[in-house]
Amino acid sequence: MRTLTLIFLLLPVLATAFPVQRCVNLDQALEAPREGDWGFVIQERQIKWIAEQGFDTIRLPVRFNAHWVDNRLTPGILARVDQVIGWAFDADLNVILDLHHFEALMENPAKHSATFHAIWRELAHHYADYDDRLIFELLNEPTDALDSDGAMALFRTAYPMIRHSNPDRWIIIEGGNWASIESLADLSRIDDRTALSFHYYSPWEFTHQQAGWMDNPPPARGWGSAQDQSAVARDFEQAARFGQPMLLGEFGVSSETDLKARLNWTRNLRETAEGHGIGWCHWGLAGNFAIMNDATGAWLPGMQDALLD
Repeated sequence: MRTLTLIFLLLPVLATAFPVQRCVNLDQALEAPREGDWGFVIQERQIKWIAEQGFDTIRLPVRFNAHWVDNRLTPGILARVDQVIGWAFDADLNVILDLHHFEALMENPAKHSATFHAIWRELAHHYADYDDRLIFELLNEPTDALDSDGAMALFRTAYPMIRHSNPDRWIIIEGGNWASIESLADLSRIDDRTALSFHYYSPWEFTHQQAGWMDNPPPARGWGSAQDQSAVARDFEQAARFGQPMLLGEFGVSSETDLKARLNWTRNLRETAEGHGIGWCHWGLAGNFAIMNDATGAWLPGMQDALLD
C-alpha cells in the first residue's frame, strides 16, 4: 500500500517532467534568411542520424519573421517546418520550435511586439493538434533594447493565446543579455509547463576563437586549467539555484579551436549540466560548431565521447 501511495503522490511530478535531456541544434538552416543561404539544408538522413546516436530532441531555430508576409506566415515556411517536425517524430525525437534571429524586435520592441504575438498566435493555432513532443521556445536570446523585463512582458501576453489552443504544451523562455546565466534571476515560471533556458559560451574568447565568420575573432587560446573548470562549476551552481525544469539551450566551441581543448570544454559542460539535472542542447550539428561531418555522416573526432559516453 505504501508503494501505491508513493506512486500516486509522484504522478503529478512525473506527468510534468521536462522531456529534454540530450539535444542538438539544427543550426545554419532555417535560421538563415532562407534555408540554404548559409550552406546547410536539413535532410531526413540527418534527423535519423541524430536519433540513432542517442539524442532525444532536436532544437529547430527558425527565422519566422523573415517569412511574415501580408500579416501571415507564408505557406511555404509552415510546410517546410511541418516536414522537419514529421521527420523528427518518425524518429521518435522531441522538437523544440524556436523563434530565432528576430533582430528587429530586439532593436525596437514597441514597434515589433505585435508581429511577435501574431506569429505565435498563428503557430499556436497551426500546431494545436500536434502531440506533446513538440515544444515551443518563444524567443531566442533577447538582447539590445529587449531586456529580461521586456521579454517577460512579451511572454506573459503571449501565453494566454497559446494556452487557449495548446493548454499542456511545454513552453521555453529565456532572459536578456543573450540568454545569459545571470538573466535567470529575472525570469519566473509562468505556469507548470514552463521551462527556463540559458545559453553558455564562456569564456567567449575561447569558444569563438579564430571563428572564420567574424571580422575580428579572438586569437587561439587554451582551456582546461583548474581555474577554468572552477568558473564553470560556479556558474552552473548559480543556475541550479533557480530550480527545475531548466535547459542549457546552447553551448559549443568553434570548430577552429584546438581539438583537445574543444573536447575538454564540451565534456566538462555536458557533465556539469547533467550533474545538476539540467538537460542540454549542443550548438550545433554541422555548422561552425559542428559535431558531425555532413558529407560522410560521421562524428567529428572525439565529439561522440565528449557528448554521449
